[in-house]
Amino acid sequence: MSKTIRTFFVLFLGIIAISAIGAFTVLGIISQKLGKQPDYIYKTLSGVDKNNPYSAKEKINFIVLGLDERNDSLEKTEATDTIIFVSLNLKNFKINTISIPRDLWSYSLNKKINEIYPLSLQQVDKFGFIKSNFKDILGQNIDHVVVINTNNLIEFVKLIGGVDIVLDQGFIDTKYPNPEYIKNPSKDIPVYKTVEFKAGPVHLDESNITEFVRSRKSGNTLAQGGTDLARIQRQQLLLEALIAKIKSGQFIQKSSQIFDFYKFWDQQISKDITDVDVIQIISAINQNFSKLTLNKVEIKVGNTAKDGIIYHPAKFINQQWVFIPSSKDYQGLQQFINQSIN
Repeated sequence: MSKTIRTFFVLFLGIIAISAIGAFTVLGIISQKLGKQPDYIYKTLSGVDKNNPYSAKEKINFIVLGLDERNDSLEKTEATDTIIFVSLNLKNFKINTISIPRDLWSYSLNKKINEIYPLSLQQVDKFGFIKSNFKDILGQNIDHVVVINTNNLIEFVKLIGGVDIVLDQGFIDTKYPNPEYIKNPSKDIPVYKTVEFKAGPVHLDESNITEFVRSRKSGNTLAQGGTDLARIQRQQLLLEALIAKIKSGQFIQKSSQIFDFYKFWDQQISKDITDVDVIQIISAINQNFSKLTLNKVEIKVGNTAKDGIIYHPAKFINQQWVFIPSSKDYQGLQQFINQSIN
């Protein structure tokens, strides 16, 4: 082998070695910023190359549970105040969202559906229990479950720099639990405080987001901004604004935020969806991300079984104020949901 050829091979192998070292160095830096081991990053990226199970799906269904966990002098609960069925339609690229009233009755459990989450904590397969029970009620397979608590919501809104919505109907809630009293119960501190949101443009950030989504005591009717149904409408409005801001890309101002978002998702959110799942779902959407639209579906609530998909019965069930389906087997509700997301 001539000296020229030997020199070429030495340089070639040197370039490969330097490239490999560079790649491992970059991988090490990225893994450190993400709070993961380099082999996890490698295995995740390798897993994405395998057969994508979402490519053959027409819909990907999620249950999103909003948990306002309380253990204070006013209330002790792990029930979910917010329950949203989200169906991503990969045929028309619609994100269909249906808020399910927390007071909807589950005949199989003999409880309100907001008790499904706390009951799941007693199960070996927590997420399997949640999926099974919501499938029985909604008539849809549930692919993934995401649980978001109040602190998660505050942190997320802070990460994206707040969000702007337009409120058609303002409201005043004079019986909103006072955080100061909850932290330090005292006769010198009011138990409740007044919360007001005026009609028109509203900027929501970490200072007021929980009040906006939790308030339900501003009146006895939907028009007054009170009741769970009014709260559901506000939550849908917030969800629409969040999706719009994410699609716009305006929520990322600098590259370091990407790592902050990942750590938030990885370390703070309770879910049964892996990083490989997320990347594969994004891959299934492919180049159609900009085509994604939000379709907010509202379940018709009636006064009787004849004029609503769900309704509030004249008599309480187990001494509880509840919603029940117009047909006890949930068939009407299931048909409505199936038609709405296709």
